[in-house]
Amino acid sequence: MMKHALQLSCILMLFVVTGCIDATTVVSVNKDGSGSVYEVAFFGKAIDQMIQQMTAAFGGQTVDSQLSTSFVDIENCKAKAAQLGEGVRFVFAKELKKQDGTVGFGAVYAFDDIRKLKISSDPDIPGQKGTQTTKESSPITFDFIKGPKPKLIINMPRRSNAEIKTHSMGSDAIQNPSPEQMAQMKQMFDGFRVRVMVKVHGEITNTNASYVQIDSKSDKKQFVTLLDMNIGEIIQHEELCEKIAAMGQIQDMETASEKLKGISGLKIETAQMVEVDFH
Repeated sequence: MMKHALQLSCILMLFVVTGCIDATTVVSVNKDGSGSVYEVAFFGKAIDQMIQQMTAAFGGQTVDSQLSTSFVDIENCKAKAAQLGEGVRFVFAKELKKQDGTVGFGAVYAFDDIRKLKISSDPDIPGQKGTQTTKESSPITFDFIKGPKPKLIINMPRRSNAEIKTHSMGSDAIQNPSPEQMAQMKQMFDGFRVRVMVKVHGEITNTNASYVQIDSKSDKKQFVTLLDMNIGEIIQHEELCEKIAAMGQIQDMETASEKLKGISGLKIETAQMVEVDFH
């Protein structure tokens, strides 16, 4: 029992210290203000190889689907539902698998009133044991105006000094790295991507959002991206890393918005209040 506990602890530690995690949070909103929160995280093949090496070191066992499923902590998911806001309900969580063999986990939550929903601006890994559900940063909140043409209002977190946060990459670590450090970082952050998106059931007719996407199935404008940090892509280009490292010195959102333009792999909504009209 102790061997398995140590084994799981070491594997979970790998999830924390390696960057090969692709995590997405999607808030789906209906025309009456109800909806769902979908959280999905996939772990890259590099981390899968490290897991196999780790399990081999602890007795030669492999990580099969039964062991992988044990990483989804249902009680943790239920506790997180309360963190997401009053009346938010945990629906289900399950193991996911892509055609290329990449494994991951997904969790679904439901809400009746999006005005009570709070989404962390520092997304964590859905269903993972040991996940911290309490974040220091202010959450993303919502307002909603019902009607034939409903309006969704997204309140982005207020920063006391209006800085763009780059701690997810570790801005101190990417300033003037040695060639060896850069090579290690490229390997560590390969495949690391974090996204927060909002989807409306209907079609967006008017919005001040910076990033609006068309749903491939409906061919309608339905998605608004609030955050998309593709660290795996950014880390491959040293000039982009230097540009992002300097973001911590920006003191106003207008300047930040200009600086963000043209950075491939990085989308951050800089509007304090995002309005989305849809029908």
